[in-house]
Amino acid sequence: MSGDGSSDNGNRTVFRPSPLAGMRGGAPAQPSPTTQPPVGGGAWGAPPPMAQSPMPPQAQPSGFGAPPAGFGEPPPSFAAPQPTMGGDRRLNDDDIPVPSRPRDTRSPLVIEAGTVLALAASVRSGRARIALPDFHREAMEAVAAYDRAIAPLYPEETRMRARYAICATIDDIAQNLPGVGGDGAEWARRSLVVSFFRENIGGDRFWQLVDDLLARPGQNAELIELYADCLAAGFEGRFRVMPDGKARLQQILTSLYGALEHPRSLSQMEIAPMWRGADAPLRKISPWSKIALAAAAALAVLLAIYIVLRLLLMTAGSDSLKSAKALMPQENLRLSRMGAAPPPAAESDQLIRMRKFLEPEVRQNLVVVEEDGSTVRVRTTVGQLFESGSDQLEPGRADLFERIGRAVEAEPGQVTVEGHSDSDQISGLAFPDNTALSQARAQAVAGILGSVLTNPGRISVQGFGDSRPIADNGSAEGKALNRRVEVIIPRQR
Repeated sequence: MSGDGSSDNGNRTVFRPSPLAGMRGGAPAQPSPTTQPPVGGGAWGAPPPMAQSPMPPQAQPSGFGAPPAGFGEPPPSFAAPQPTMGGDRRLNDDDIPVPSRPRDTRSPLVIEAGTVLALAASVRSGRARIALPDFHREAMEAVAAYDRAIAPLYPEETRMRARYAICATIDDIAQNLPGVGGDGAEWARRSLVVSFFRENIGGDRFWQLVDDLLARPGQNAELIELYADCLAAGFEGRFRVMPDGKARLQQILTSLYGALEHPRSLSQMEIAPMWRGADAPLRKISPWSKIALAAAAALAVLLAIYIVLRLLLMTAGSDSLKSAKALMPQENLRLSRMGAAPPPAAESDQLIRMRKFLEPEVRQNLVVVEEDGSTVRVRTTVGQLFESGSDQLEPGRADLFERIGRAVEAEPGQVTVEGHSDSDQISGLAFPDNTALSQARAQAVAGILGSVLTNPGRISVQGFGDSRPIADNGSAEGKALNRRVEVIIPRQR
């Protein structure tokens, strides 16, 4: 359908039936025949056709210039339902199927205004692009359809106030659209408020009606909700040009919603009704619980005192310990004998067996296997067995001690694990001195041996710290040899 048959610029607005029209439950829309603009109306449309006229047809002009009714009197087009342009098409049809649920009839005065307010809001936001004359014509039809829908349900006074709010909202939006040019001036001359109510103060009377509604909110709940929807759709009136207009509009909108019973009831509802906890009585603390709590606090205080005193003792006694160790010779004492040295003893079968079993480790300089008159011992020669200051083995070192455990499994007797360290002193809560550190490292090795031996009860552990060096601690190589673990078994004669 041509929206402007007499226009010289050739612009055309074409309406086609929606492909989803069949889902709305109504008959599919048919293409509308081309209509010519009314005589004397130019490009602007006329109000909807009138079923009855309060004056003779020859005395009443046609088109947009038809005289409007007085304030509070319906225009002639409200007398009876009339067909609208485009068949059965409703305004603001976005091709969205209507859900098949019963229609909400809580407030027909507000619900029936949804179509025309949605059209106005779409034009205001730019989502719906429509020429201003066409917008005027569709708005006139929508207001007429709205009045026909609510006519059986509300008295004339309520209908008049509702129509006035919608007309003022559409006028306010249309006259403040960007780039309207001459059409904006034409709309001001033929506004909906002027056409229907013979007034040109739509914005000011809107606020007067708002004050009147808020004075009696209980009697005007539906009208208050409608006026709030008009503000939400875009009506601003005189507040549009005020510096604080947005804030004052928000205050008015808040006042309108605050006057409604439904929002007030929602604001008092609990989002989670089961938020309260169980109403259980508080258990009384028994005297024994108080005693236990006091004892725990006393133990905590004693532990703190012990830790502080231990740290102080370690700090104060470190110099004395170094002085005492300096008195001891760094090398093993040997008995000087006159005469020829005795011939070396023959190697025992135990030594031969263990060296043969650990031959790969011996070739890699990981261990040495030695014996004396009473013991056979496997001594590590790798300085970096454990992480610094810790009893945690370096990655891959556990396999070495598993091999040593298999070597001593076949030998009878007690298995002793000795831990030794270099002369670098440590202090801490976990390991207050080198002796404690070497003891912990020997215990870690004993745990690996115990997982290999069939009888873990054979194992005993000793930590000697730096009291039994086998090399000079003055060099890095000597310290590496002194950081060792020895696995000892008794020599069989």
